[in-house]
Amino acid sequence: MELNLLSRSSIADDAVLSVRAGTVRRQAQISSGRPFRFPKISMEENPLKIDILKQVGTAYLVMKPGEEQYKVMFSGEAAGAEIEVELKKAGNAPAAKEEASDDKKMEASASAKDAKDYLENHQVLQFVQAVLQTVIKEKPENPYEYMARHFMNGYAAPQTPASPKKAPKEEAPK
Repeated sequence: MELNLLSRSSIADDAVLSVRAGTVRRQAQISSGRPFRFPKISMEENPLKIDILKQVGTAYLVMKPGEEQYKVMFSGEAAGAEIEVELKKAGNAPAAKEEASDDKKMEASASAKDAKDYLENHQVLQFVQAVLQTVIKEKPENPYEYMARHFMNGYAAPQTPASPKKAPKEEAPK
């Protein structure tokens, strides 16, 4: 089954459209123009649940080998909001596999060019390469702490993770 958005009214371009068919959910920015594909769902699957979502914050979590606990700080309307999370491998869960369609390949190519331009304009590649070169040359005992110091303009990171058992737990909105 495939769902295509034909028109919209009074919905911001940055809104996210979320479509659920049975237990499968697909989400995309409403202005993307991409179809929502549900390959294993038939046209008889009823009802479809459609939500309009508003992004209030964004954060990226870069995972380090051997680490399980992270502090995540958000930007956007949620600037100042932060969470602490713990990541663990999920038992014997099989690795997810997705086949790339031609649309995804073209989009990935355009995204790669945009990413390359961004990295070059902000000299991110040069900085990261220089940091990695110093790690290789110096071989510090804790390479992540060493790199973090460079990212913090030479200052040591002042915070340490909270204990998982002491982290405040807030109820998720219902």
